[in-house]
Amino acid sequence: MHIASIYIKNFRGISELLWTPQPGVNCLIGPGDSGKTTILDAIDLLFTERHNVSIDDLDFLDASPVNHISISAVIVNLPDELLRDNKYGLMLGGWNSEANEWRSEPGEAEGFRPALTLKLDVDETLEPVWYIPNHHDPDDKTRRVRYSDRKQMAPARLGVYADRHLSWGRGSALSRVGEHPERLPADLNELLRAARDTFAERSSHTFADVIEVVVPDIARLGVEMRNRLAANLDHTSFSTNASGVVLHDGNVPLRCMGTGSSRLAVAALQSAESAGRSIFLVDELEFGLEPHRISLLVSHLRKRVESSGQVFLTTHSTTTLREVRFDEVFVCRRDARNGKVTMVAVSSSVTPVLSAKQYVRDKGEALLARSILVCEGQTEIALLKGYAEGTDRPFQANNVALVDGGGSSAADVAVHFRHLGYRTGLLTDSDIPPSAAQQAALDKAGVHRFEWGDNRCTEQELLLGTPVETRRSLLRLLARENGEARVIGEISTIAKMKFESLEQIEGYLGDAEKLRQIGKLAHASKWMKRDYDLCFEIGKSLLAPWSLIGGGDTDDHITHIFSWFDGNA
Repeated sequence: MHIASIYIKNFRGISELLWTPQPGVNCLIGPGDSGKTTILDAIDLLFTERHNVSIDDLDFLDASPVNHISISAVIVNLPDELLRDNKYGLMLGGWNSEANEWRSEPGEAEGFRPALTLKLDVDETLEPVWYIPNHHDPDDKTRRVRYSDRKQMAPARLGVYADRHLSWGRGSALSRVGEHPERLPADLNELLRAARDTFAERSSHTFADVIEVVVPDIARLGVEMRNRLAANLDHTSFSTNASGVVLHDGNVPLRCMGTGSSRLAVAALQSAESAGRSIFLVDELEFGLEPHRISLLVSHLRKRVESSGQVFLTTHSTTTLREVRFDEVFVCRRDARNGKVTMVAVSSSVTPVLSAKQYVRDKGEALLARSILVCEGQTEIALLKGYAEGTDRPFQANNVALVDGGGSSAADVAVHFRHLGYRTGLLTDSDIPPSAAQQAALDKAGVHRFEWGDNRCTEQELLLGTPVETRRSLLRLLARENGEARVIGEISTIAKMKFESLEQIEGYLGDAEKLRQIGKLAHASKWMKRDYDLCFEIGKSLLAPWSLIGGGDTDDHITHIFSWFDGNA
């Protein structure tokens, strides 16, 4: 059993969403406040096995009950017992998975498999109504799913809090596991009777003195006892829902384990075959888990729904993205103006499949942001991050991610993310411009271009586009990290003259042509490229201070980039 289509209207921050998830694993990603958790909440609410759910104003779009909530889902691959005429066989429609199309009657010959539609409506009364729509009479809301069947359809939710699922309380994962969980109340009562008998036998000496004192006083006031007064356990202190009975590791309750261990234990309980769950909801799967445990949990859930069922999970972790499969990832995007949410499969990109798969696994941080600046390499990323820290302009607060484009492929990476709907920019050197085909693709996709200009690589830009004092400081930094003797020797070689010290070289830092040669040397010798920390320090300690008073062409370029980060360019 799995959800073929889901429709959400006016639920919390979502004004409207129509989505056709796939069988198996569906990994929802996207920036904060894009509606990922709300989608899980909507599925949970629609399929809940209990109907005493509390709804308040905040569950409506804009916190206004005039925006009636409507959540519906088309379910396919139903168990045979639910397809019988005495169950829901006469209420079925048809779903064509190839065309993602529904119709009012099944027709397997035309590719329309039997499908059951469930719907939830909530209006100003705040009273939720669950029903099976009658497509011949839209006002008929009398057809309902039986309680026993709701229990079978109800999803298992693995959230941050796991304690209650490690006991046999009502609605916990443990209460569903086993061949005959319905026998639990009777068996528990028998155990409680035995516990009371044992307590009565062993407590007679412990409470004897107290009882001897109070019995005469009670008798004096005319209270008659049919039997001998004794200390025993109160029947009402023990509940047949077994909420006080919890799993232990020896004498220690499992709820006392670490967060990650508790979540994995609950995942095992909820996904046990005997628990009868088909739909699993996992919000922020990575919470409390190390990378190897994330891999283990993803693999476990995938195997659990391999033959039937679905997993809906959200994540903000690149580790999780490396573990899920390419066609399991969906980008959730919410339009802040009207609240409409769209779901885009990352596999729908026109980018060649192998490259697109690589982008998900190696550049997954981009998929979790709202805006993406693809940089030619780590050098530019470190410079911008250092500059942001030095100027106290944290672009990350604007939901911006910087991505390493891998040199010559940076333009292709930018086009890929733009096609997925992200606001995308590209920062490149100017010494080797994008090819004509790449430039045409960038223009067509609407990627915002940033480049140093004047055919400069980044190292040349840092020397030619900054004040003289910055150049001197940069030279000293490069010598410190790469060795003063090496830097002096290599500059002497290209200058065809012998320098004895950095001070002698500093005398040539006002000559544009010599600066261009030194920058080209720094680029070819990788004085900066392999040292992220050095580039960060250059951005923070050299570029940021000059920005306050105007640091030349380089500062103008960076200021323009940061204006784009802020949404002003």
